[in-house]
Amino acid sequence: MSEQLFEVTDDTFEDRVLEAATPTLVAFMASWCGPCVALRPRLSTLASARETTLQVALCDVDLNTAVAHKYGVRGMPTLALFTDAGLDTTRVGALSTAQLETWLDHQLAN
Repeated sequence: MSEQLFEVTDDTFEDRVLEAATPTLVAFMASWCGPCVALRPRLSTLASARETTLQVALCDVDLNTAVAHKYGVRGMPTLALFTDAGLDTTRVGALSTAQLETWLDHQLAN
């Protein structure tokens, strides 16, 4: 995993995401989820490209049920954008690189 792409757990979620100085995209995923596996390299690329303006984190829903439940994760992958105001927006499904960039640009501009 790249340095810019990191994992969060039930125990580290608050410190790494909710108290972050920059917006954080959390990908709620599972190892058995095919679309999640396909999305992971795109997230790594995104994390490297936007390392100064956005954090990108992975959260395994099978291992971190408390945080997944708290944010109502039901489908995977679920992409959740957190800003200083907390949970900003979510999107379910594996997006292409272009879709991911467009969605983030729109969300972060508002």
